[in-house]
Amino acid sequence: MTWTRTSTRTLPADPAALWDVLADIASWPRWDPDLARVVIHGPLTAGSTGFFHPTGRIRGRGHSLLADDFTVTACTPGSEIAVRQPIPLGHMDLAFTLAADGDGNTEFTQHITLHGPLRTVMVWIIAGDIVRNFDRKCSALLGLATAQAGHHTQ
Repeated sequence: MTWTRTSTRTLPADPAALWDVLADIASWPRWDPDLARVVIHGPLTAGSTGFFHPTGRIRGRGHSLLADDFTVTACTPGSEIAVRQPIPLGHMDLAFTLAADGDGNTEFTQHITLHGPLRTVMVWIIAGDIVRNFDRKCSALLGLATAQAGHHTQ
């Protein structure tokens, strides 16, 4: 009873620059078009919790009224952040990983899995957009990382 998708793209940036943006969960809406706001309760570590406020009037309002907090299930500085978001009768696991390719680029991977009997409904509500918007996320993440890295070197 699972649905899973993995998306990967090589980005022309150092993993450390991308990590600086990725590790700031509260700023995910700056590069993730599926999120209007993210609140993290405490520092970014495995076991930390937070709340996603999705974009969209219906999706955002419904989630805000019905959803529980997400839990950070993995956080390996420089390479991985994974969260588990409860969904009705199941959960969604979402992970982002960064891996240097040896040429100064970074392989950025998004892995999403929905567990439970309502996974098909949840694909329609949110997960389909998470997958469809991957290229937009990559472009925005790269832009922010490049701008931030340039700002730090000046």
